[in-house]
Amino acid sequence: MGTGGVLSCLLLLGCGLSAEEMVAVPLEIPSVSQPSREEPSSSKPPPTQPPPTQPPPTQPPPTQPPPTQPPPEVPQGRSWFVSTKGRDDAAGTREAPLRTIGRAAERARPGEVIRVLSGVYPEELILGSRGSGAAAITVRGEGSPLPTVAPGNTQRSTVIRVQGRWNLENLRVDVGGHAMFAIIFESGSSGSTLSGSELRSGTSSAGVLVDGPKGLTLRNNTIHHFIKPGEDSHGVVVVGPSRDVVIRDNDIHHNSGDSVQCQAGTAPATGLVIEDNKMHDEGENGVDIKQCDGVTVRGNTISSLPNTAIRAAGSSAGEAVVVHLSARNVTVADNTITNAGRGISILEDAAPPAHIRVEGNHLRNIRDNPQGNGFGIRVAGGRDVVVVGNTVEYSANYALMLAADGKRVTGLEVRDNTLRGGADAPLLRLGGEGFRPDLVLQGNFYSLGGVLKADGVLELLEGPLALFRADFPGERLTLSDPDKLQVWREVLGVDSGTALIE
Repeated sequence: MGTGGVLSCLLLLGCGLSAEEMVAVPLEIPSVSQPSREEPSSSKPPPTQPPPTQPPPTQPPPTQPPPTQPPPEVPQGRSWFVSTKGRDDAAGTREAPLRTIGRAAERARPGEVIRVLSGVYPEELILGSRGSGAAAITVRGEGSPLPTVAPGNTQRSTVIRVQGRWNLENLRVDVGGHAMFAIIFESGSSGSTLSGSELRSGTSSAGVLVDGPKGLTLRNNTIHHFIKPGEDSHGVVVVGPSRDVVIRDNDIHHNSGDSVQCQAGTAPATGLVIEDNKMHDEGENGVDIKQCDGVTVRGNTISSLPNTAIRAAGSSAGEAVVVHLSARNVTVADNTITNAGRGISILEDAAPPAHIRVEGNHLRNIRDNPQGNGFGIRVAGGRDVVVVGNTVEYSANYALMLAADGKRVTGLEVRDNTLRGGADAPLLRLGGEGFRPDLVLQGNFYSLGGVLKADGVLELLEGPLALFRADFPGERLTLSDPDKLQVWREVLGVDSGTALIE
């Protein structure tokens, strides 16, 4: 897929846009129907099954570090025990455990805990609502290895469907290569959490689908190897009108799509926080923000994109972060990005993104892979875009690509960035004046020997400025000494307070 990423849209609910702020996407995109609402399966205990075959590579269950923040509440009710040696007509105590998680979920009440012991549980769970305002029910895996929930009926669309307020802790969900989601959080699951768990090995469109809840937290999970051959399968997809979703301290990798994608459903998703995650080795992008409002992407480590062993080269530019399709109020800050096809891209597709802030990110080794990429921070359309305090080191193409794609960028402010590279390294390409009408370019640092380019600059080299014509072969200027930087400033008239660094 192209860098615009519109064809990577999961479209599980359709990419609907609001009437006032969204512009319809003028492309023909295949429709994927919303997964059907499933009825609970029979309470009859399923037969004991061996663990499902693990597609390579096999990873051990993740270690469980202490959570970065306390859970919202401590369950006070009784505990229900579940064991592969239990029976569903038992009392549910430690001495007389139940056999299935589903049976325990039927019997548990708000504030209670379902304690699932080690073993494999071949069942599909529908975790229903206990009513508005009810306390969460906790499903907690215990023992080593973690208990594994695996599909029993592979005709279903998901292994765990959450319809009420539930906390899922220390579980392993192994989809076993089937075309199923690991977990779907529906609109009624507001206030739920998923923590300390491993989700793996599905071939549907995502590992986790967040479909409309408010106040959901995904924390300290490992989500990997969701691979749909030749197509997208994302780690986590957040679909509007989901609100106030937090994705923090997860390790998301080796999926055929993006680590995290945010998209509109019946309305934009709002208030999404993607923070302190590790995202790497994906077939497409790290974070893809489209048609969403109020998104923070902060403190993540994003690397090794795209993974062509999972997805053929050319389906994506392998962008660490891409913001497009009329996304609004997005902050991309303090991320570490290495070995990506592109670093951070702000793109105008059907409509320009607006109010975007890119601050304090560190990008290194941005590669020209697939060919024609290698840009550090690229602003190709948008309104009120601020790029401040970033460091870009050793990008194969321009470290900063500003309004140089034939798209108008208004309110573009670029300050205090550091651009490093070797001799003749492409540092900055600036679009023609008509595409950046009110540009602020100030206080940036350029490495000695690097190259700056300004589209249309040759038209300026007339009259008194004609003496600088030899400095701009092909509209490019090489910063061979401090005097060259002064030439750049004088000719462009927009770059102030800049300096050279070794």
